[in-house]
Amino acid sequence: MRFMFKVMIVLLLSFQTAQASLSKGLAAAQAAEFATAYELWLPMAEQGDAVAQFNLGILHSKQLIPQASPEKAVEWYLLAATKGHVDAQFNLGIRYDKGLGVEQNAAEAFSWYFKAANNGHLQAQVNLANMYRDGRGVEHSNEQAATWYKAASINNIPQAQANLALLLHLGAGIERDMMMAYVWATLASGADDRFIAIKELVAEGLSSDDKKKGDEKALEVAERLIEFNDR
Repeated sequence: MRFMFKVMIVLLLSFQTAQASLSKGLAAAQAAEFATAYELWLPMAEQGDAVAQFNLGILHSKQLIPQASPEKAVEWYLLAATKGHVDAQFNLGIRYDKGLGVEQNAAEAFSWYFKAANNGHLQAQVNLANMYRDGRGVEHSNEQAATWYKAASINNIPQAQANLALLLHLGAGIERDMMMAYVWATLASGADDRFIAIKELVAEGLSSDDKKKGDEKALEVAERLIEFNDR
């Protein structure tokens, strides 16, 4: 019993020390003292701390330290990603998608986006949907694209809302619904001017009455999404 108590004390002290190093490293990084942050995080990362591993991946990928290496960024992201660190999973997907520090591999990018998307990473959900839509790294499926665009859309990601609007407008992978296409395009364009053209496209063929109803529906959906995301 006394032995177990001592073990628990050691573990608690180790945890507190690790947390202190993480915090000090973060403070150093915020002060643009990246070399100091690196020195604080490296021992933790070598001991298997996923957050420290991810942080080192950032320092390497953004070339914030003299020894920065895109290959080392991939190594650290991979260690963190295999421990379930969702941002590391997403960043690893990006590296494989663009061939940064590793040979470009769409299938591998899809695999990591899929893991991150299932762990709730919103941009990963959009990227995953794009890959399903384009048949890149995975078999083409508008149905899966629509599913993932919708998952990100309800979390108010304009890019996903705009793409969902297009699929609804075309009836691609999802039942055609001109009104909801207009609603999602309205929400997307209201948040990001880049999607105004998509709203104009899906509005073609709708009567003034329909557009008025669509605008009212968009307000209603926007309120519901705020309530949903505030839970």
